[in-house]
Amino acid sequence: MLVPALAPVLEKTEQVRLNVSIVGSGAVGKATGTGLRQLGHSVIFCDNDSKVLEGLKKEELLVADSLAAGLASSDIVMICVPTPTVNGHQNLHHVLEAATEIGAALRYASSFKVVAVRSTVLPGSTRREIIPVLERVSGKKAGEDFGVCANPEFLRASSALEDFLSASRIVIGESDSRAGAILAGLYAGLRRPIVRCGLEEAELIKYASNAFLANKISFFNEIYKISRKLGVDDKIVSRAVSLDERIGGYGVIGGSAFGGPCLPKDLEALITFVRELGLNPGILRETARVNEEMRSDQ
Repeated sequence: MLVPALAPVLEKTEQVRLNVSIVGSGAVGKATGTGLRQLGHSVIFCDNDSKVLEGLKKEELLVADSLAAGLASSDIVMICVPTPTVNGHQNLHHVLEAATEIGAALRYASSFKVVAVRSTVLPGSTRREIIPVLERVSGKKAGEDFGVCANPEFLRASSALEDFLSASRIVIGESDSRAGAILAGLYAGLRRPIVRCGLEEAELIKYASNAFLANKISFFNEIYKISRKLGVDDKIVSRAVSLDERIGGYGVIGGSAFGGPCLPKDLEALITFVRELGLNPGILRETARVNEEMRSDQ
């Protein structure tokens, strides 16, 4: 088990030009790859949707004919495929499909490569499900022949590239220190704080972040309802509260349920995950309840 270590600023990490393959070129993959190109890295995009690839070509972005071709010349391959929540459980089908293809390509790789999981996955997923697929298909050993990192993104769909370039922190959960160091070098140009930790810590950081944001929105929706009942201006209340630097302005204006591609599905998957651990997800459950109540009122 790796001991979590914080690297506050990348002052001592050298900027190294690296070759990167992006597997899954939707909002997250495109923003990640485009941002890395701006940092001076060579990026090639892979996707199983021909329309997505055609769109990338029109923007003069480099596209691979196949995942194997993209990985062959890459130092790092980043998994950026969707992880939907189905009946309360996370569906890893797309991630494991990508891992299978990457494993097949790794079989013929002569150099050490890093597989970075950008997709949102529950704690334990990388170690217990993704790495075994990579090892079985490639015939190689993680941490020795190739590295694996959980590298969650914190991007909003509406401003993904901007969020990438102005990231508040970079989280790197590493299978081994060599893989973590390579990935840290990839992000050196951003000059942002880095958290290097174990795989499970990195995975939980993403879910904890999204669950807190969901909780914050539901909390201020309750303040909104209280304000309406009292006949006071909820916006004045919320904005004044948001001036506290410990709280901030995101999600404090009530009146709308949270939606989007991430918060609802990640909250639902986390609630199920926590229940299956034998714990009571009380606050998480109430966050979801308030959100559903707000949605039905709209």
